[in-house]
Amino acid sequence: MTSAAELYALQEVDLALDSVNSRLVEVEAQLGEPEELLTARELASERRAAVEALKGPQREHEWAVDEARAKAGGIEKKLYGGSVRNPKELEDLQADLSALQTQVQRREDELLTVLVQMDEAEGALKTAEGDLSSVEARWRADQERLQEEQRELLANREELEERRGKRANGLDGGAMGLYQTLRERRQGRVVAVVERGMCQGCRITLPISVLQRARAGGGLVQCVSCERILLVN
Repeated sequence: MTSAAELYALQEVDLALDSVNSRLVEVEAQLGEPEELLTARELASERRAAVEALKGPQREHEWAVDEARAKAGGIEKKLYGGSVRNPKELEDLQADLSALQTQVQRREDELLTVLVQMDEAEGALKTAEGDLSSVEARWRADQERLQEEQRELLANREELEERRGKRANGLDGGAMGLYQTLRERRQGRVVAVVERGMCQGCRITLPISVLQRARAGGGLVQCVSCERILLVN
């Protein structure tokens, strides 16, 4: 005949198993890449793309400035080199130089705008990459810790399942049926210890007749209120 003490011992193993399985679910839910990491990675990618998008315009403006400066330099040589003496030609060269100098100034202003944009984009990229590095470092540390905890939990579960098998072996079918039914109804707490005549499961004072039957140990006695199996120490 299965005793309340045997079921209590089984309950302790089952409660430990429940705790391990619950924590395993939590750990496994945290394994993998979290939203924070994905967001940081996406932001860094966007910032990197913004920098790359500015490289082409920057090169084009640099070439435009160099070209305008070169043309202006060529005209300055003609204008001040003494090879041209005709007043009309000199006047035309001066007009061309003035136009090119204006063009150079405009090109330099355009280049400066792009350089400012590039500086801001590179600063934003540096910040995003720094944030991503920090998030990745925390994530890797967390993953290592969680993976180690997962290994420990799995080993603990295996040990508990082996212990449960030994505890359950030999218990009669009727007692196990009642045990499983109460486990579902009472969140795993099937057996309640009796202290000072009180059921510690629902905290009511038990009738004398119920206490006497529980103390006699002739079979499984249930609490008249919560229906838990009573264990009198």
